Amino acid sequence: MKTKLVRLLAFAGVYSLLLMLGSGIVCAQGLTSGALKLISADELGRTQQQVVRVNFDTSRGSFVMAVYPQVAPHSTENFLRLVNSEFYDGLKFHRVVENFVAQAGELPEGDPRSELDKPIPDEINYVHHEPGTVSLAKLYDTEKKQYLPDSAGAQFFINLGENQRLDENFTVFGQVTQGMDVVKKLQVGDRIIRAYVINPL
Repeated sequence: MKTKLVRLLAFAGVYSLLLMLGSGIVCAQGLTSGALKLISADELGRTQQQVVRVNFDTSRGSFVMAVYPQVAPHSTENFLRLVNSEFYDGLKFHRVVENFVAQAGELPEGDPRSELDKPIPDEINYVHHEPGTVSLAKLYDTEKKQYLPDSAGAQFFINLGENQRLDENFTVFGQVTQGMDVVKKLQVGDRIIRAYVINPL
């Protein structure tokens, strides 16, 4: 079997991730490709002029996510397109690992919404994967044991711990700004009742 939807780290205890630059580097505001450095989520939140907020009502409670078009345009556009298409409504958090991630966006087999799940180009922005930050998952090649470039799609994960080892392979495009207490209580099987944009640009 060649590919599976990535589970972020393919095997427990394996933390060596491959750097995949794909179609180019997207740097956080104020940084250039000639002077790259990792920045914190707090710094990211303070510097962004364009912020879109998305509300998630779940069976565990509600939380608000801020996404940043200037930092990760492909990821943000893709995510907001899916939210506005009601893609996430009714889906489960299918993977929750304590102090690691809560992941959602996996469709049941045969779900017609699969037509909306399209891969997007990689964009590495060097924002730390800190608690509350949000990224898109990628496909994983189980034979080559590596993540596939340009394979992020609908599945997203919220970081529950300090996951800086993911910085070089995954793209932070937002962060939870309200309701992180709800996110920390999420369990496998909890459902997204509704996701919707609060303040469209």
